[in-house]
Amino acid sequence: MQKELVGCEKKREIMGLKLIPVVRSTITWVKLGETVAFYAFREPVYLLIETALGVRIWRVTGEEISLQQACSEYPSIREDLVADYSGLLTQGH
Repeated sequence: MQKELVGCEKKREIMGLKLIPVVRSTITWVKLGETVAFYAFREPVYLLIETALGVRIWRVTGEEISLQQACSEYPSIREDLVADYSGLLTQGH
């Protein structure tokens, strides 16, 4: 069996920039008789950067995308971001 979760990490501030990593966590497990084997890993999906000029989001490949596009690809992050960026989520950016 496998379970995947995508969510926002804790906001960090570095040199005046607020960074929010968006991470995919995957856990896989299999029962082999009386034994259960687990495998888990985490990988970055997006990096959201907030500056005085606004909010930008990039895929780990370096492609810039809109916040709405990121939320449509992974709806689970919308709840994490709605408190801080509700205005951006409702606009057509």
